[in-house]
Amino acid sequence: MVARRRFILQAGASLLVTAGVQGCLQTSQISTQNQSTLKVSKTLADQIQERGHLKIVTEDDYPPFEFLLNGKPTGFNHELLTRLQQAVPFEIQQEIMPWQGLLPGVEQGKYDVALTAVGITDDRAKFLDFTSPIAESTIAYIKRKDDNSIQAIKSLSGKVLGVQQGGVSMAAIPDLEATLKEQGGRLGTVKQYRGFAEAYQDLLNKKLDAVLHNIVSLSVLVDEKPAIFALGERVSRKSYAAWAVKKGNRELLDLLNQFLQQQREQGELKKLQQDWLRITFEHLPKEPRLPGDRPIPS
Repeated sequence: MVARRRFILQAGASLLVTAGVQGCLQTSQISTQNQSTLKVSKTLADQIQERGHLKIVTEDDYPPFEFLLNGKPTGFNHELLTRLQQAVPFEIQQEIMPWQGLLPGVEQGKYDVALTAVGITDDRAKFLDFTSPIAESTIAYIKRKDDNSIQAIKSLSGKVLGVQQGGVSMAAIPDLEATLKEQGGRLGTVKQYRGFAEAYQDLLNKKLDAVLHNIVSLSVLVDEKPAIFALGERVSRKSYAAWAVKKGNRELLDLLNQFLQQQREQGELKKLQQDWLRITFEHLPKEPRLPGDRPIPS
């Protein structure tokens, strides 16, 4: 039986301890002596050799995908990262920071990979390339368990909602607004947060009526705190999460896709999904898809 992982409150505490650090919260070297089992193009190998390492960036507070526990990185993507290092012949340097700095850092070339559960969206596809999906990231909502005023999406009309600044939960607001309008309702106040720990706390303190987040993270939270939170319906079109690289970095993208395909075929991706996400995605597409299961234009 897979061991149940408990981390929601601990992750929030770690964020409070480290939030005072400017920019980067933690930098670590991940290195092994294992031989590569992946094909690395000469162009990519030369680039990495010149610099000395591949530089990836991860988020500090995004359970169950990645978070800090007692000051150390852990989570679904951290375990994949450990396996990736075992499969490549070069060093990987990891930088850990709040969400808001990840994608701009990759776009500007500061980092090679945003190795986190990046929701694939139309806007992001303009400046990023995505690997094959690692999970579904459709947006849903949670409410307080004892709040009987919210029973369905229509009940969100006029409510105060919490989302992550610059995240896919914020990107899902137009979908929700359109649905509410169709049902004769209206979008209420939307409050943006740097991280979800603060949003959940405001929900408990009745400063929010609901928090929007990906279905995986919310399902795990409700599973951990069933007497406090209740999971609501999906509020966005079906969408996926993947790792991201700068637009046009095909050699690196190909390497990462090789690795993820290897993890799929060996059953490791499914095991990690089951262990950390408490749900498995048997039929994830092999190519990145936009919300609504649409292909990304060439």
